[in-house]
Amino acid sequence: MRALRNPWFWLFVITASFQVFRGSLGDTIIFGLGAILIAVAASTKFNENLIDRKKVRLLVSLPAALTIATYLALLPRHSLPHRLALLAILPLALALVWHRDSGEKSKPQPSMTLARKIWAAIGVGLCLWELAANIFGQLNTTLYQFPTISVLVDPFMDSLAGQAAFVIVWVAAGFGLLRLGARR
Repeated sequence: MRALRNPWFWLFVITASFQVFRGSLGDTIIFGLGAILIAVAASTKFNENLIDRKKVRLLVSLPAALTIATYLALLPRHSLPHRLALLAILPLALALVWHRDSGEKSKPQPSMTLARKIWAAIGVGLCLWELAANIFGQLNTTLYQFPTISVLVDPFMDSLAGQAAFVIVWVAAGFGLLRLGARR
């Protein structure tokens, strides 16, 4: 099975297992489904484009992205309508980002290799912070002596301005990545 050779598969499996330890059913489901999606993507049985990104028109996608961003920014975080909106967006997002494997990749430029290493180091550092904070926080039964990133960010995110800023950046980044993928 090709998924077993994919480091992202193992990252999601380990993270889902860690969520079981945390007692977070919702996060366990999210990361478990992520692992399943990675396994399906690694399979040769489902190697096709769902939507041709080159056909996603700016005239239609930009208003849709702005509507989604506005809706998510105005809904109370962690509310049922917010969760339902994210679930409704999920099939569209999957259809837009799911693409056929293009085969052998060319060797990246040295600057791209360096950027990958830097982002990997930042990602590993954040993961280690979260892991340590969760373990020590659970053992110490306090959220604030060993804060996770969400504990530090949540006060800002609970404000309308913080939520709106996050949603705008989130949707713009996704929109930008889709446009970048369409050019390749």
